[in-house]
Amino acid sequence: MVLAMLATLGWLLIQSTVLPLLGWPMLPLDPILPLVTAFALGSAALDAWLLAILLGYLADFFAGVGSGRLLIQYVLVVCLATPMRGRIVLRDRWTPALGIASLALMSGLGVALVLAGLGVGSLADIQHLPGEALGTGLAAALFWPVYRRLAGWSPDPPARFRRLR
Repeated sequence: MVLAMLATLGWLLIQSTVLPLLGWPMLPLDPILPLVTAFALGSAALDAWLLAILLGYLADFFAGVGSGRLLIQYVLVVCLATPMRGRIVLRDRWTPALGIASLALMSGLGVALVLAGLGVGSLADIQHLPGEALGTGLAAALFWPVYRRLAGWSPDPPARFRRLR
């Protein structure tokens, strides 16, 4: 979990300092949400909750968002992903990427509706959801094997030791 926190802190620092200098103030790529999902689907439920709260707070802090949008979204992702633990097989790259993209879209829409109901959200939050979901799915496709290892998932057994059913 410490390595996941350090990697995320490094990403947030790059996103808030280097990317604006390059002319990309906000990339729709969110590598934090797939990391939180990997922990929620793994065996570390407490770590998933801690990561969702701490990383959501840090992401909101570095993005300058006062409403706590990312914190609420990461906590909602843990709530949605935890019941699926052990029920789905996510060994390849594309199945988790599609699932995480749809999870990002659902949780983003839920957070946008809650914030709009409280009078804090705006229409721009909803308009950016498809791009954010695609960027999050891309991040999941790129980094899923790394996230599985960070979350403590067991490595795949060699092909000769797998059981045939």
